[in-house]
Amino acid sequence: MGLLLLVPLLLLPGSYGLPFYNGFYYSNSANDQNLGNGHGKDLLNGVKLVVETPEETLFTYQGASVILPCRYRYEPALVSPRRVRVKWWKLSENGAPEKDVLVAIGLRHRSFGDYQGRVHLRQDKEHDVSLEIQDLRLEDYGRYRCEVIDGLEDESGLVELELRGWGCVSSHLSHMLGRQFGDRGR
Repeated sequence: MGLLLLVPLLLLPGSYGLPFYNGFYYSNSANDQNLGNGHGKDLLNGVKLVVETPEETLFTYQGASVILPCRYRYEPALVSPRRVRVKWWKLSENGAPEKDVLVAIGLRHRSFGDYQGRVHLRQDKEHDVSLEIQDLRLEDYGRYRCEVIDGLEDESGLVELELRGWGCVSSHLSHMLGRQFGDRGR
């Protein structure tokens, strides 16, 4: 029975010699002219998306503005630019849920929660998707993830942000003492 089913499949035009089929046909041919949106062809030909963020921790002060650097590039470089989706979020601390900060496609963006009106992307240079946070608050310190999504491919990097200065220490202490004593006297 299995042999009877296999023979008609082999005789179908265009099915002979095709790679594994999972709903999409992939071609490894060097002469493939099917450009489509370019994602599949580039992926198979070895184009890699790379996201770069600083390894060192950034330090700043409460009330200041800061830029969390994030750039992306392709290896090897692409001839024509592609539209990517960018997502920034703050990673959780001590089991707290992650916080969405900003999502952008091209010049369109959306910010979330306490970050609304305080964040935007710095797109001064090509492939620059750095996040600017204005009027920094004590709760803004922590680790942020910058994710760049290009079709089916995505890469990300981390940026660590710490706040310094007496204003931060005194605010943090009063916040902790208020929590410890049930906000008495406030």
